[in-house]
Amino acid sequence: MLAGAAQAAEPTPAAIAARKADAERYAKCMTQVESAPKDAFEAADAWAARGGGEPAKHCAAAALLRLGFPEEAATRLEALAKTTSRDDDVRAHMLDQAGQAWAEAKQWDKANAAQSEALRIAPGAADLWIGRARTRARAQNYGLAVDDLTEALKRDPKSVEALTLRASAYRYLDALDLARDDLDAALKLDPANPEARLESGIVHRLQGKPDLARRDWREALLAAPEDAPIVEDVRRNIELLELGEPPIPARP
Repeated sequence: MLAGAAQAAEPTPAAIAARKADAERYAKCMTQVESAPKDAFEAADAWAARGGGEPAKHCAAAALLRLGFPEEAATRLEALAKTTSRDDDVRAHMLDQAGQAWAEAKQWDKANAAQSEALRIAPGAADLWIGRARTRARAQNYGLAVDDLTEALKRDPKSVEALTLRASAYRYLDALDLARDDLDAALKLDPANPEARLESGIVHRLQGKPDLARRDWREALLAAPEDAPIVEDVRRNIELLELGEPPIPARP
């Protein structure tokens, strides 16, 4: 009897095919968000109107963020997180994305609320601690950012991203020795990481070690794709070094 019930509950070939088609459509939509966000939004909106459900709504929100409407994107993502039928991990990451959108709008309290709720739901996810840390750093709450990144590293001690971001936060707190320790650890794990190399060069420059700064930035240029945003920051810092002017900070 139980076997028969389980067999009856299995999805039909048509249902499996429909799920596969939806997954492919969602992946295509999210890719289009990066290259043609207006087209992605229009396609996702039409898809949602025809019953596209959560995938369509999520893609539409992502497109709105890319188009420069962070408040509307955040509102939609929070609504989606409240109504999703997916598991807690998915809901938590939707809230984190909403927090990122609120941060783009410089709505720091709303960003913190969304990302704190995400962490309440999934406190074991290192990337969620990193997400809130980025928001706190952008809001210039560097001490709180350090706290979040320390929590992230408890969960993922080999996270080069967390080590690099914590080094940046330490730098803003004038704790250059602590920043140096984190960067040494990050570069031991990933010597060619462009973000870690950029930050390492900035700290070396502030520590009065221009030759080491220049070496780090050259390594960053070798490692980063030519069209990556970080390349502009690295080149500008090299120019400032040659001019004897202070470095510019890495982007949070």
